Amino acid sequence: VGDVFVAQFTAEGSTLIYATYLGGSGGDGGAGIAVDGAGQAYVTGRTQSPDFPTQNAFQPAFGGAVSQAFVTKLTADGSALNFSTYLGGSYWEEGYSIAVDDAGQASVTGMTVSTDFPTSNALQPTHGGYVDAFVAQLTVDGSALNYATYLGGSGNDQGRGLALGGDGQAFVTGVTSSTDFPTSNALQPTHGGGFTDAFVAQLTADGSALSYSTFLGGSNNEGSGGIAVDAAGQ
Repeated sequence: VGDVFVAQFTAEGSTLIYATYLGGSGGDGGAGIAVDGAGQAYVTGRTQSPDFPTQNAFQPAFGGAVSQAFVTKLTADGSALNFSTYLGGSYWEEGYSIAVDDAGQASVTGMTVSTDFPTSNALQPTHGGYVDAFVAQLTVDGSALNYATYLGGSGNDQGRGLALGGDGQAFVTGVTSSTDFPTSNALQPTHGGGFTDAFVAQLTADGSALSYSTFLGGSNNEGSGGIAVDAAGQ
């Protein structure tokens, strides 16, 4: 049905340093990529393949009815996997955005429909609605979770963009139709109207609480797909 591909170009863009397929016998799609200081690529997306390539995996076996998210770290030359893992519960996940900190810990956000998404040290350990956002951070070697949490209310919520602050805090944005989306210290504490609002949330470094979380929207429909943070944490 489709494979992920990952490619790296030379600085002037005229030559490939590497380019590779990444996938199994089902449908696979890449949605987010980050690169660490050593030039190693971290990739997330969704897979329907029971034989997606895994290595030193937190979750080595496919368990989804529809698809699961994946998180993969390639070596700097693209020829091998440092780690690769499924990430999801028994129904449906997709990873949309990924970032990596100076220690090499990958943080990822996306969407989940599974009520048994793997959580750890979670600010929201239980599923809130049909579709929730998720935010998760893996250990450096990809074999365990530092934290993983749902983020959502009783409607539909998706995490579409993620950036990291200087102290490792995840800043997440996306789209929500939940009037009870979790807010804290909010610029806009209530849903603006329409079917969807954007949201912006900052988690603490350990993922167990919200530093702030706010709706961002008016009386029609909004959503957000990207986020960045400056040195001051704005």
